[in-house]
Amino acid sequence: MTDKYQRFDQFVKRRRHSTAATAHAPDQSSHKREPHHSRAGRRGQQEKQIDQTILQLHQAMLDKILAKPALLQPVIALLEQEQQQGLLRHSEYLFWSCAFALSHQSDLFKAALLSTEPQACKYRRRTRLRGILSEQERQQVLAGQWISPTEAPASPADKAP
Repeated sequence: MTDKYQRFDQFVKRRRHSTAATAHAPDQSSHKREPHHSRAGRRGQQEKQIDQTILQLHQAMLDKILAKPALLQPVIALLEQEQQQGLLRHSEYLFWSCAFALSHQSDLFKAALLSTEPQACKYRRRTRLRGILSEQERQQVLAGQWISPTEAPASPADKAP
């Protein structure tokens, strides 16, 4: 029996020592985890760059959806199907479905999907907006050559009555 108590005493001493060490370190917090992009170092910078690239791609997808709202219907149908099959968490479903419900109010739609909040960044990494951009359009966005359909000059076919 004494062996059991000695092991417990050793555990308590180690625990006290580790909590005392973290109490003296001002930047360390044992109860709250930092967001993935706020971590120091090269990995944190890479995460920020990835989030920025994903944000640019979503901006282009939203531009295209706002120019052609019919593109959103298959996305909504797939979202509903995946929800029915249990492939989505409820919070993720709520995020996307609420954002899609705002598609008729372009400012709110953009604000919802282009938010820099950590939760929005997380959901954008697992985007539901698949198939909106062609590979060529995606490459244009990544190369910084994307021209929004709303800003693009009208083609001669569009001008004809």
